[in-house]
Amino acid sequence: MQNLQSYIDGLPVQLQTKVSALTSFPSLTETIPTTVASYATITSILQQARANQISAYHALQVVTNSVSTISLVNDIIQAQATVQYYSYLEEAATATNSAVKASLMTEAVRASEVMFDMFNDEAFYKGNYPSLGGNIALLVVYSFFFALQVISGVFYHQWWFLTCWSCGMALEVLGYVGRIWSHENIQNFDAFVMQLVCLTLAPCFMMAGIYYVIAQLTLIFGQKFSVLRPMQYSLIFIICDIISIILQAVGGGVAAGALSVYQSTQQGSNIMVGGLAYQVFTIALFQFFWYLFFFRVYRSYKKHGDAEFNPDFAHIRQRKFLIPFICAVSFAVVLIFVRSIYRLIELAEGWSSTLAVDEIYFMILEALMVSLASCVLSFMSPGLAYGRHSHIYLDKSLKATFSKHYTAGEQDSSNEKDVSLNSDGLDLETEDNNDDAAFYETHNGSNMNSGGGYQFDDQRTHVDDPYEHGANNA
Repeated sequence: MQNLQSYIDGLPVQLQTKVSALTSFPSLTETIPTTVASYATITSILQQARANQISAYHALQVVTNSVSTISLVNDIIQAQATVQYYSYLEEAATATNSAVKASLMTEAVRASEVMFDMFNDEAFYKGNYPSLGGNIALLVVYSFFFALQVISGVFYHQWWFLTCWSCGMALEVLGYVGRIWSHENIQNFDAFVMQLVCLTLAPCFMMAGIYYVIAQLTLIFGQKFSVLRPMQYSLIFIICDIISIILQAVGGGVAAGALSVYQSTQQGSNIMVGGLAYQVFTIALFQFFWYLFFFRVYRSYKKHGDAEFNPDFAHIRQRKFLIPFICAVSFAVVLIFVRSIYRLIELAEGWSSTLAVDEIYFMILEALMVSLASCVLSFMSPGLAYGRHSHIYLDKSLKATFSKHYTAGEQDSSNEKDVSLNSDGLDLETEDNNDDAAFYETHNGSNMNSGGGYQFDDQRTHVDDPYEHGANNA
């Protein structure tokens, strides 16, 4: 032990404390075992521990970086604790005097306490192995949802929602791969960081997909029921989501870097807590706008029926899956909100808190919440609600995003603007519906629908200025 001390000068104090702990056992609290493992087994383990200790000593003499030094010192300490424990068992296995055997077993139990404390200090999850069966089941579930999101997004052409939720599902899959990996080796640093970062960030991408949904629904029902313009929802909340992702990723990186060199992870944890707190605030604010919008929609529907809504999307509002989809989104947001609050409290209390190390809380407040949210929006997707051929065009120009609300009778004063065409030759930027109508009358033919929009032969509804339609019906 004296030789070892010469190597640990300048290393973290925690490691030096572990060295002294080997010679000052804690008080006896465990029951003395009445049976001893076979002598051959004890001898084999003892020889292996001594070999590991000698190997670590030799390696320690040639390493130059502090991280490797810390790792080797820890290996030596663990080997030393193992040698002490099994040395007592070896002596007890051959002792004939019952009093001597009892004394040796008492010392072995004390040594085992030190080994257990050291293991918990070095092992992630405070020594609580992630359950293999539960995490494999969750891996299968999220893999299925990932495949379902890809199929649904491609089939219904919901590209933004597909991108966001596919990223979220992929991170969930990687997170549970990390937890399964941790079950195999609870001291694996890479596995712990992998599950921590992936599972923490995944719901951020899911919410980014939902933030686009409220913009679409604002067009479907009408701008006048909304506090913000459609793209303002997406712009504001997606930017907030990006900030939250950056804060959590940076915090995770800082904490992981400190953890790898046995330094305090408090700074990284604080950054992650800030990112999660920001996410909780963002989701709470989103829910305010979400429920306010649908309260106004519901109040209008009770008084006027469908007459006050945007006529260009009447065919979507008539679909039987629209209302269940809105309920599904509301339910999913609440679930992710509960999960985010759990994560916030967990990290605020520290990685060694009960919420952080007791898997039952993780399974209920993280795994169950996110998997249920993934389930309802995998089977009740936006494409199923809108229909495969319903094109909901969101004007993403700065003018449409930041200009004031249209009022009844107000017309756009711009006369000239750049025009870009999609693959069908449809003008996506102009606000003159007559030009597009004339284009289709010349090339494809068109007919006017009862709601005032143009229904083309590919069954897609094109809306260049949905706000004007909504305002004129006010």
